[in-house]
Amino acid sequence: MRLERKRDLELERRKGLAIKTIIALIWFGLCFAAAYFFVNWLLESETITYGFFYSRFQIPRSVSQEVILFGLMVAIVFLIQFFVVIVYAFASPIGRLRPGKPSVETREPDPNADHYDYR
Repeated sequence: MRLERKRDLELERRKGLAIKTIIALIWFGLCFAAAYFFVNWLLESETITYGFFYSRFQIPRSVSQEVILFGLMVAIVFLIQFFVVIVYAFASPIGRLRPGKPSVETREPDPNADHYDYR
């Protein structure tokens, strides 16, 4: 009985995980697209140049420009995700919970609670 209860709780916890994964992939795709356009805009307006990265960071000239472009895109996506996490921590009620704060309810139910009657 306990194993079935644990399995049911695990399935309940995983419910909706596929749609969350799809939404996360779409979000990353949008972030990469925004980063691509932003980096291309910076390069076309000559705010930054490939020569800057070759000389400043001493990257060998054998490294192609596409690798530098991809590295910049990853760095910008990382920054976007970092700020999203910070905003989530300040804005959401779950993000503002302090660890160890006493409460009557728990987020994860006890799998052995089937033989207790709380009503």
